[in-house]
Amino acid sequence: MHRTILAGLIAAVLLSACGGGGASPAAPASAAATYRFMPPKVGEHLVYADQQVDTLNNTLNRSVVDDVTAVNADGTFAIHEEDPSHDHIVSGAVDQTLYPTDFSYTAAGQLASMTILRGTAAEHCAFQGSQGAPATLAVGTGWNTQYTETCDGGAGLAYTQTGTLAGIETITIAAGTFSAYKFVSTTTWTINGITRTESATRWRDASGNDSRTLKMVRSFAYSGGTPAAGSPVTASRELQSYR
Repeated sequence: MHRTILAGLIAAVLLSACGGGGASPAAPASAAATYRFMPPKVGEHLVYADQQVDTLNNTLNRSVVDDVTAVNADGTFAIHEEDPSHDHIVSGAVDQTLYPTDFSYTAAGQLASMTILRGTAAEHCAFQGSQGAPATLAVGTGWNTQYTETCDGGAGLAYTQTGTLAGIETITIAAGTFSAYKFVSTTTWTINGITRTESATRWRDASGNDSRTLKMVRSFAYSGGTPAAGSPVTASRELQSYR
């Protein structure tokens, strides 16, 4: 099951210990020309606004809550994510429900595994290879990687990803004004003969506190066939508050 956030959404979704939604101080670009992944702290809590538009022209708006449930001595960490409304949402032939999910991450902030909870049923997916930016990356440089997602012992799903740290810029979102690293990436994968191409831009906090995601926008293109009715066309996620 593909849930690139994040990440995840993600969700890849990284946090800060600063209080209740205030802005991080803007860091001079010259002092932060190299991105270095900064892990979250256990107990951190973030609220995001999530929007998705699908092939049926339906627009889905909801909240997403991320809680850091563990940070280990080796730098690996875990995040629990859920939609607090717990609404079951189906658009066309696609289940758009954001089921509660437990994510585990490497010390570089790359997704290692996730467990999706659907009532009493749980689906576990593991990732082999590196997904997303490396732990250290200079502005103007990038990465090129392949990784595999395997769920409940099934056949592995292969992804190809290229990305670049495009620069550092100041952004204003609902949670405040931040100096942010701007990453752009393209990810492709094929399911049942249909190739999906995801183009994404992600802004990560450059204050030096941690590397939480501030905002992410994505678009999806399809080739080789027609995707299921209700498949995503665009998606975005923006930080609303944090503590």
